[in-house]
Amino acid sequence: MNPFINSMAILAVAACAAFSAHAAPAGASHPKVDLASCAKPVYPADARAAKHDGTVKLAFLVGPDGKLADSKVESSSGHAALDDAAHQALKLCTFRPASAKGKPVESWARVAYVWKL
Repeated sequence: MNPFINSMAILAVAACAAFSAHAAPAGASHPKVDLASCAKPVYPADARAAKHDGTVKLAFLVGPDGKLADSKVESSSGHAALDDAAHQALKLCTFRPASAKGKPVESWARVAYVWKL
């Protein structure tokens, strides 16, 4: 039996929401992640062997070019290997940048990776 089928991470779609330090101007949009483009993250072998699970919440910055510019852990799963795997998985996604006044701009968003065995 393939351990990646029974023990994989779930990208929590409902937890993906854009945010910024300032109120968005009228006509502004938020960055979008193409969830279909995100490869399923590999459950770290050491975390799987230790039966670690949990949820890691990441904040990520999408640049005006639509590329991931930065990401940081807002809430740890409690296990560094799972947090790191979430960072690595996010790098594999495709993004559409936010816009303001019809022009692409950088903007922060959030996503949660739920690791469950």
